[in-house]
Amino acid sequence: MLIALDIGNSSISAGFFTTSGLFVRKIDTYPLLSPLRYSIIFNRFIKEINIDKIPEGIIISSVVPGHTEVLIKALKKLKAGEPLLVNHKIKTGLAFNIPRPEELGSDRIANAVAAFEHAKGPAAAVDFGTATTISVVGKDASYCGGAIMPGIRLMSESLAKGASQLTEVRISIPGAALGTDTATCVQSGLLYGTAGAVERLLREFEKETGVKLKIMVTGGYGNLISNFIKRKHTLLPNLTLEGLRLIYTRNLNA
Repeated sequence: MLIALDIGNSSISAGFFTTSGLFVRKIDTYPLLSPLRYSIIFNRFIKEINIDKIPEGIIISSVVPGHTEVLIKALKKLKAGEPLLVNHKIKTGLAFNIPRPEELGSDRIANAVAAFEHAKGPAAAVDFGTATTISVVGKDASYCGGAIMPGIRLMSESLAKGASQLTEVRISIPGAALGTDTATCVQSGLLYGTAGAVERLLREFEKETGVKLKIMVTGGYGNLISNFIKRKHTLLPNLTLEGLRLIYTRNLNA
């Protein structure tokens, strides 16, 4: 069994890869719990899915540094080996064609690895999470760059805080692009606007690189926003965890 842990700004995704498939447990990132409390959550989930093996390995992607050590302590209670932490220096299968790869989030590395593997060639991983991120891999598995913009929830919260006559709306599918009241106008802007921005960025990336990209969509809002993206794409809710599994495999004998 391999445990892949993706520590994000909104949620922690724990993927348990077994011979029976992938089982996923999500935990809110905040509040931060104690190592003991996390280990209890993991042990309870392991029992629920009827796993009786000690984990053979653990791999972690984290964009929340304050949580990383706490989760490592919790996972060590499962008596597995030393966790592998994702960064650009380990064996990923990618060549980083950017000036400062050390600034690249480990979740985006995992997304890029999995997207290229699924596409069997140039690809863009679009992650609709706390932030909306696009990570582009070109020919020869070369990581080219991407884009970051506020996520759907962040935009909704920002409008509510920054505009006195707007309140935070429920994020749901509007009946039409043309909003007829404040709530539907905001919903339209969030969903149609985000989808349109992403499609424009993808077109610009393809123009600049001269490469046609296959699109992989993931993230907490991926299932929702997928309905608004016109160009062909593949929805892969567990893209990040799949990328972590691939990275772990590539580092087994590194």
